[in-house]
Amino acid sequence: MTGVSEQDVRNLAMQHQEMQKRAEMTQQQMTAVQMAADDCIRAIGAISELKDAEDGVEMMLPIGSNSYIHAKLNKVDKVVVNVGAGISVEKTMDDAKETLVKRSEQLGKILEQMNVSLGQIVQNLQALEAKAAEIQAPTMNAE
Repeated sequence: MTGVSEQDVRNLAMQHQEMQKRAEMTQQQMTAVQMAADDCIRAIGAISELKDAEDGVEMMLPIGSNSYIHAKLNKVDKVVVNVGAGISVEKTMDDAKETLVKRSEQLGKILEQMNVSLGQIVQNLQALEAKAAEIQAPTMNAE
């Protein structure tokens, strides 16, 4: 290896591993943000469907793990919405829907930013791979 030390090669490999970890972590975070956005969309849809429901309407409510209970709704004019920091407040159907639409839009913007970051990480990975190939090329030609 002319001009390139083993330490340089190790540093390049470590940088590549770090970039791969960052890419994986960003993808996991993007999945979590997408799931939160999907939850908002489902909640908005549920509010839209229940908005015109009358008191006493019977329905099946999800309780988790694909399990449901039969229930009668007594009051369908209010929704309890998480507003952050573990705090939930009671809102009208329209206010709750507006809150969820804004949250969904914010999550969409965050997802776009994360996608840009992921693109930059991928470009950096490709640059590192090109540099590694460049380093390996002279040693392969010498053999």
